[in-house]
Amino acid sequence: MKRLGRDIQVGMGGWDLPPFHKYFYPPRPRKGFRALEFYSQFFDFVEINSTFYNTLLGPQHSRSWLRDVEHNKHFVFTVKLYRGFTHSYTAVRKDFLSVLRLLEPLVSENRFAGLVIQFPHSFSNIRERREYLRHLARGFRPHTLFLEVRHDSWNTPLMVNFFQESHLHLINVDLPPIRHHMPLTSISWGGVGYYRLMGRNERTWFRSENGNRYLYCYSEEELHHLWSLMEESRAQNDRIFVVFHNDPEANSLVNGFQLRHLLRKKRVLVPQHLIDAYPTLKPISSAVNVLHPLFADTSSPDYPSSGMMHSRTSF
Repeated sequence: MKRLGRDIQVGMGGWDLPPFHKYFYPPRPRKGFRALEFYSQFFDFVEINSTFYNTLLGPQHSRSWLRDVEHNKHFVFTVKLYRGFTHSYTAVRKDFLSVLRLLEPLVSENRFAGLVIQFPHSFSNIRERREYLRHLARGFRPHTLFLEVRHDSWNTPLMVNFFQESHLHLINVDLPPIRHHMPLTSISWGGVGYYRLMGRNERTWFRSENGNRYLYCYSEEELHHLWSLMEESRAQNDRIFVVFHNDPEANSLVNGFQLRHLLRKKRVLVPQHLIDAYPTLKPISSAVNVLHPLFADTSSPDYPSSGMMHSRTSF
């Protein structure tokens, strides 16, 4: 039986991001504050992106993440594959083994939902690259593998068959409507689907030096359209993952809460700090007791311990 409201899981691409500290986390965090612990009281899922930049993270980090989310029995992780496999092609066997070691604790605790393999737009569809994908998929099997390709040369029925045969789940990626970008679809199979929402900032997409490539906030109308696509995916799959990556100015969080509200068809819990910055969230937010550990003045000596946070009533 499906868990009501949890078969589409909404999350962010990481949790330790500057806009999150500015708008989402408590402005005066208590001593020993753990950002992921706080995050996991609002979302049931996160895509770890720090793993894209190096393979220095190990099982000790995975175990730390697991401790941070232990109060949320529904929480799961996806992990983005190191760019040495997808961008620079400098990965060697020790990088492969390092990735597997990082995943082991997540897998053993049944908290791992899949490996995200994201290629750049320059990775177009040619025979050598198809063969590379086959080898990559074979190497990381039996993990669930989510593949993101951004060049529209992959957008053919024949390639969908290729991905399925290679045990690769194609990510539905939302990108600006630029020539040769993959179009947004609702394709999914094998009981699971994945959406990565990058925003639609066409004007600055190729001007990443100013940091505004992902500066975009989805409108209510756009969110409803995205919701309809996800419902199509959900009709044939048990679990759909949705990741917002439009992080500048915390737009990913704003849209994430808005989408959760659409999915649940009822109010959702939103931190007061974020509501103060974005009052448009107030009508969809549950009533908040300001004395609750999540929202209390965390600089006060009377602030409850993290143990109290774990004994709270579930939201």
